[in-house]
Amino acid sequence: MREPPPDLVNRLRGLPQAHCFTDRQAEAWAAEFWRRQTADALGGLTLEQHLRRLGGFGASEIGVLVEERRGVYSPFATARELVARKLLLEFSPPADEHMRRGIAMEPLIREAFLRQTGATRLEALTRQVAAHSPARHPWMQCTPDDFVELNGRLVLVDYKAPAEPLAALPLPYACQLHQIGLIAEDLGYPVDLRALVAWNHPRGRPEVLVCDFDPALAAEIVEAGEHHWNDVLRGELPPWPARGGLALNLADLSPEAKAELEALAERWLRLEVLAKESERLTEEARAALVECCQSHRLTEVVDSGPVRIKPRVAWNPDAVEVRLAASERARFERPRYDVTRLAAQMRALGGDPETARTADEAVLDLDAAARWLIAEQGVPESTLQKTDYRPSLSRRKADQPWVEPVREAARDSVRRFGPSV
Repeated sequence: MREPPPDLVNRLRGLPQAHCFTDRQAEAWAAEFWRRQTADALGGLTLEQHLRRLGGFGASEIGVLVEERRGVYSPFATARELVARKLLLEFSPPADEHMRRGIAMEPLIREAFLRQTGATRLEALTRQVAAHSPARHPWMQCTPDDFVELNGRLVLVDYKAPAEPLAALPLPYACQLHQIGLIAEDLGYPVDLRALVAWNHPRGRPEVLVCDFDPALAAEIVEAGEHHWNDVLRGELPPWPARGGLALNLADLSPEAKAELEALAERWLRLEVLAKESERLTEEARAALVECCQSHRLTEVVDSGPVRIKPRVAWNPDAVEVRLAASERARFERPRYDVTRLAAQMRALGGDPETARTADEAVLDLDAAARWLIAEQGVPESTLQKTDYRPSLSRRKADQPWVEPVREAARDSVRRFGPSV
């Protein structure tokens, strides 16, 4: 393996925060960069882009800082980790499958967008903005995907290839577009329109999500960037984001562990939503099938391929209830009982609930068994305990922009297996 360029460490010493890291840290960073370059694991960035990124916060990074100052925690990046990278304490994580997909898909998305809109690329302006940092905010950086002219308007475009279609514009992408726009405006090019062009895989085409300019968000970006760039210049790592329990511990996980967690969580989410949608559509299909059989007054067993439709005589709840007067209903109502409480009361009164025992396998009363082991056998309580994590699907309306694309994909998947008649 070749050695890194001899001037690379010297160039690192030229960073504004160079007084905060040692020569050994600079040499370690240079060696890691060269190792990844040899392995082609730099995420599509050149040496110049990596060095420039060390001197500030890129538009793709600023959303992490803004979200964290809002109290929103991201398990995949934190302000502490971003500052650590600027101080050469960490190296940026290698390109994952999402980054590689974005890099590979960007030319296709751009071509489709330009063909559909008739927009004209302004490549010289894109390069000019990429090389500029505002004098008032020298930490502010960006690598814009495109500036185009569309119907006489200057349009800033960012191309994305998300795993699932986007129902709304996520805050990190809005921050990215705003920061790029601020840099362009500092050069004297006010942006007329900011747009995220995201590839919709099921439909096989790009979709445009307009990002309206928000002065308050622009101010948040400047505030967050200034605050954490001062951390970099002082050589101080900000605290881990303030969030309790497991979420705080996640900030200490390696990027590989975070990626594994993200993949498993996304898999569970997809299967959970798919199962719920499948259950609902299955019930709808069953009801439609029953209604169809009733309308044709089927009285014999019907075989349709592997499906057997067997008629059975059953009471019609609606027909029974409509014929019962309110005064007569009570005599036919049967209360429901808590079997566990009923058995306990029988024991307390001297009865024998064992006479009602079924042939089913007995269920262990974990609570009673654990308390006996602790009291009678001296087993430490902690030995009998474990930490159990039970995922659940959020029902908050604020979370639906993330859930709905997956739910729609689940609906599409289920319908492909069982298309509507």
